[in-house]
Amino acid sequence: MGLKLGFAYRIIKLGGSLITNKNIPYSFNEEIVRRIAREVKKFYPLIIIHGGGSFGHYEASKGDKIKTVIAMQELNLKIMKIFYDEGINVFPLPGRFFSIDIVKRYLQERLVPVIYGDITESGKIISGDDIAILLGKEFNSRVFFATDVDGVFINGRVAKEVNSPFIDDLSSSSFDVTGGMKAKIQKILENCIEALIFNGRIEGNIYKALEGKDIGTLVRCKNDNK
Repeated sequence: MGLKLGFAYRIIKLGGSLITNKNIPYSFNEEIVRRIAREVKKFYPLIIIHGGGSFGHYEASKGDKIKTVIAMQELNLKIMKIFYDEGINVFPLPGRFFSIDIVKRYLQERLVPVIYGDITESGKIISGDDIAILLGKEFNSRVFFATDVDGVFINGRVAKEVNSPFIDDLSSSSFDVTGGMKAKIQKILENCIEALIFNGRIEGNIYKALEGKDIGTLVRCKNDNK
């Protein structure tokens, strides 16, 4: 597939609110994940990161690190099975073992890394957003944040572009332990990467985003002239 965006890698973060129902513990949106797999399968090199949603966030909010690890592995396994069934050579990478070098080794083996938010043995939360931003910076590539909202809302409307952290906070879940939309945007701008925040629930949107179509909200530094 031609890289129309001019970036070497497609880095996509699947938000927990997209792949699960974050208000109902352990609810998995199987149909949405299967459709996502079909939309991303034509793109390579590809790096996938996913959040914890109603699996990891739920257990982490209760402070049980062991149950959090188990919940995240359970969610990752569900995603892995679907992506593999759709013909994608996925390989898991728990956030607590994440490193740039491991990702590069996966890519050298023509595998698609599936990295996920996690928790360490000491109880430190590892955010999938943080991993996605780090990868975007390392590979100088746009990061695609597929969420359950149309983009970044300013004054009740979706903004085409954002380069300031002073925006509405769209966090809505009572057990989201990694922060809301505002925190995500602040991290993107602090690291001066380019990111697209868009609605992955709408059929075709993930394919359009990866192809370089103008959807959602582009977040980038004011001096970013990519």
